[in-house]
Amino acid sequence: MTTLPASAPATTGAAFAHINAVTAPTIDDLKLMVFLEASGVKSYGGIAAHSDNAEIRALLEANGREELAHAHRVSKVIKLLSGEDFPPPADADNPYVPAVSPPLTRALLEGIVKAEHGGENLYESWAQSVNNAEAAALLRQNGKEEIEHGDRAAKALALLG
Repeated sequence: MTTLPASAPATTGAAFAHINAVTAPTIDDLKLMVFLEASGVKSYGGIAAHSDNAEIRALLEANGREELAHAHRVSKVIKLLSGEDFPPPADADNPYVPAVSPPLTRALLEGIVKAEHGGENLYESWAQSVNNAEAAALLRQNGKEEIEHGDRAAKALALLG
């Protein structure tokens, strides 16, 4: 079983605040990111379930699937940098998976757009801080997709009306 680092924040909000302040991640920071990215499937899926619009659901669910792909890439980065296998956790073992999804609102989508677009800069700073070209490429791929996530959330926002 994959376990959260002992130093990890207790809440999702605190975990994101910590991660967003990191410019050169430690292995524990990368492990925390695996947990956060892995929680995206359920987070986005839960938000999507609040919409009757099939296109909005599809956009948000696509983001969730890619968040899990990000978790797998960060796991590969951990393996490259430390030699440690650290697969994404099961939902039941992930304290950042929401028990209840917030309702789909304009404000929520606006926050998602901003957060996802900021993800490119975060991953780029991380890529620049690692001394491993393959790890840096994986981090940059995640950053590129964060922009796409923000763009999808913006499309969902436009569809929300």
